[in-house]
Amino acid sequence: MTPFLQQIAKCFYDAYGADVQQMAFIFPNRRAGLFFRKYLSQTVGRPIFSPTILTLNGLFEQLSTLQPADHLQMLFLLYHIYVRRSQRQETFDDFVHWGEMLLSDFNDVDNYLVDARQLFTNASHLHEFEKDLSYLEPEQVEAIRSFWAAFRPDTEDDGNRRSFLGVWDILHDIYLDFRAELTNRGRGYEGMIARDVVERIRREGGADLSYSRVVFVGFNALSRAEEALLVELQKQGIADFYWDAGTINADAGEDGFRRVLDKDNRAAHFLRDYLRRFPSDLFLPPEEPNEPVITLTGLPSRIGQTKHVHELLLRMADGRLRMMEDEALRTAVVLPDEQLLIPILNAIPHTVPHINITLGYPLSGTPVASLIEDVLALQKNLRTTSGGGVEYYHREVTAILNHRYVRRAAPRIVTDLLCNIIANNRIYIPAEDLAQTDLLRLIFRRVRSAADLSRYLIDLLKGLNGLFPDRIDETADDDATDPVGMDAVEGEFTYAYYTTLTRMNDLIAEAQISMSVDTYTRLLARLIESVSIPFRGEPLAGLQIMGVLETRVLDFDRLIILSMNEGLFPARGATPSFIPHTLRHGFGLPTFELRDSVFAYYFYRMISRARSVNLLYDTRTDGFRTTGEVSRFIHQLRYHYEVSMKDEAPAFAIASSDDLRLRIDKTGDVLHQLESFLGEGEKALSASTINSYIDCPLRFCLSSVMGLQEEDEITESVENRLFGSILHRVMEGIYKPLCNATVNKAWLGSVIANRENLRHKIGEAFAELFFHTPGDVRPLTGQNSLTAAMIEKYILRILRYDQSLAPFVYVGSERRILSAFPLSDGRRVRLKGYIDRLDEVDRSLRIVDYKTGTEKKMQFATPADLFDRDKGMNRQSAVMQVLIYAWMLHAENLTRSLPLRPSIYYVRSLFKDVFDPSIYTKEEGQRTYGLLIDDFVGQCLPDFEIAMHHVLDELFDPRIPFIQTNEEKSCGYCTFRELCGRKKAVS
Repeated sequence: MTPFLQQIAKCFYDAYGADVQQMAFIFPNRRAGLFFRKYLSQTVGRPIFSPTILTLNGLFEQLSTLQPADHLQMLFLLYHIYVRRSQRQETFDDFVHWGEMLLSDFNDVDNYLVDARQLFTNASHLHEFEKDLSYLEPEQVEAIRSFWAAFRPDTEDDGNRRSFLGVWDILHDIYLDFRAELTNRGRGYEGMIARDVVERIRREGGADLSYSRVVFVGFNALSRAEEALLVELQKQGIADFYWDAGTINADAGEDGFRRVLDKDNRAAHFLRDYLRRFPSDLFLPPEEPNEPVITLTGLPSRIGQTKHVHELLLRMADGRLRMMEDEALRTAVVLPDEQLLIPILNAIPHTVPHINITLGYPLSGTPVASLIEDVLALQKNLRTTSGGGVEYYHREVTAILNHRYVRRAAPRIVTDLLCNIIANNRIYIPAEDLAQTDLLRLIFRRVRSAADLSRYLIDLLKGLNGLFPDRIDETADDDATDPVGMDAVEGEFTYAYYTTLTRMNDLIAEAQISMSVDTYTRLLARLIESVSIPFRGEPLAGLQIMGVLETRVLDFDRLIILSMNEGLFPARGATPSFIPHTLRHGFGLPTFELRDSVFAYYFYRMISRARSVNLLYDTRTDGFRTTGEVSRFIHQLRYHYEVSMKDEAPAFAIASSDDLRLRIDKTGDVLHQLESFLGEGEKALSASTINSYIDCPLRFCLSSVMGLQEEDEITESVENRLFGSILHRVMEGIYKPLCNATVNKAWLGSVIANRENLRHKIGEAFAELFFHTPGDVRPLTGQNSLTAAMIEKYILRILRYDQSLAPFVYVGSERRILSAFPLSDGRRVRLKGYIDRLDEVDRSLRIVDYKTGTEKKMQFATPADLFDRDKGMNRQSAVMQVLIYAWMLHAENLTRSLPLRPSIYYVRSLFKDVFDPSIYTKEEGQRTYGLLIDDFVGQCLPDFEIAMHHVLDELFDPRIPFIQTNEEKSCGYCTFRELCGRKKAVS
């Protein structure tokens, strides 16, 4: 198909020849002008002067005496006017949000030539203006009346409505003052400039333009001011108009049919009227009917769409190493969701020779922006000490120290700081501990005001700029192909942030507005979000990557449109406005219905001349951004226009009859490391590592054999494992003075009564195990205080239960024991253990294990059940652990010639009416407890050793690999769940 702009170029040159250079061509965007100039050059075939190429905004600015005003400058000015008119002492912090809405509303009022006096009236005065509403349609007048009738401001006793009316009554005065002040400064916003031009042309009877003709090409959804300009230039006889209604559809029949002009299609909402009111002077040649081949592809991921684009572009190359330049130029990737820009850039295959990007790189997505964001959070969450010092929260500190710019400045110092913070579990870090380099001193200083924050950020950006000595040479030839180094690119990012911040500071100083640090931060974030860093490239070469707006008037043979989801294309929601929807409709201001019509036109015009169209959408539902529903435009094509389209769902061959669980064979270094647990090796198995092997052999291999560990993190509160460690340490400290001595009820009573001593011991345990500052006992606050109180209650319950056993002999606690277990082949496995507590009760040696977790059953049928992997989460792992301790005591002759009685203190169960830490055997189906295990050697030893042999023989058998468990519930809290692909497992 011949592109629409190429048809315009040929038609005008054929009709006017070289005289086209005296004309002005007006396009919806600059990109269209570039393509038009290219097509005109190809048509002419010889050098001529180019005609003037403008956008509609550019034409308005050329005709106006006003210059575009800075948005932030206007916001400050509007604030001063509002305070003066309202006589309220509203802070800029409170004003800034709805001040943005007012700027947008005033722009709409002028762009649509609305009488502001009539709009910003209230119901009590409406009758005075009804005779002036004759320019509106009857249904619009009725909408205005119905709004004020329902609002009833004179009778409704409602605070919100009275507040709304209080502002509404002064909006006309604010609007007039705002326009007058901008006019005095020679400035204006977009709508104001457009209105000024139209009203002046009407007063003066015409526009003073030097062009022989002004040709408007490819417009849609014009504002009233834009329409009025077209009307006035039409009256002068110098305007010409060309509307892009797409092509006739291939199945349209003899009479022809264009979907863009279908009266049942929102896309035709404006265009049918424009074709009637603004006809073309020249007739374009008829186009061949066209129906693109449409393929609809659903993928369960936003990023998955970009990966599929990679495959589509490879297909388009049709097996060649590179796509032809002309092919690439006639191919476009359209991004309704512009957040996919960076993933798309990473997905472009090597077959694409060049790419051209119209979107620009958002400054908010650069590394320097992420660092500034962390720095601002650092300042927000700092705290002051009683001595006037400053401490910073660890999350922001570690994020900043891990930022590559900061690491680059002083890698060794930063690494040492991070290690120190994590090793000592430092939740808040004093500023003086961090200020170890010039850059760190710039970052870690306190900011007290918005003005101080401004200087702080400027100094920081200057310090960062020193990291990138070479910036991009802006004077270089645009055709240069030498690659630009990342240092130069990142230096450009930093410089762009610096210039943006400097401009904002200058405007704040000029406006003389005082604001809080929070307001300054919000303004900066909004400003940074609006800034894009343009990519330098050849716009008329390579694959075109663009947003929806950039596609206006442009035609491509092959289109790939992503994010074809309802809510993304067309976008959902309405623009925030202070003017109620009913009044907007009544006065003809744009509403969300207008936006739906605009996007419908963009879509149907965009695909009309394409040969192939690939529509990609996200099939997921996330409850907010993505609904999983395809765009309404796809439903319209399929059901209203009955367009045949191919549905494609990329599938991946993942079915297999093989066991797909992860596995590691016992060979090479893995086998060597495993054998270090044997004989005189340097390692030893503990009861917990044997439990780990039974639960998941792969986890055992990764942690105990290969030595992979979860990265250390700072813990702000006591986690379950640390909770148990603190309780163990306190119990050890309490009983330590009576090691191998008799404990009586009176002594236990004195310990229970001395709460201050108990709390001090808890504080010592916190200092050693949580704060990593042994001996430095500090007051516990917040959640740590609540945790300490809970530990105190548990310990008191343990001591009271021990009173019921007294007198008894306390043998020891945290007793380390080593032993060796013989395998069937004669090799011996080294074992180790730490027994929480040993005591002599009722002429037996109790082996006590404290457990702070959820209580499990305290009985088992046979020792083999304790090692049975198939029992999964129902396996009595805690019982197995304490029986292994009993076996080791027996093997090392440490039983004190007493029968061994394993016991488990589930501390949560201590609050029950009856607490029993003993372990029992229980036959299958037996309802009551069976035999009390009070003599491990006599009751369990042979069967227990057989079960141990079975597990350890398997563990050290080189023929049996380490395989991932089938029991996914046990993966819930596993360190390696993401590595194994089970990160969503339920624990």
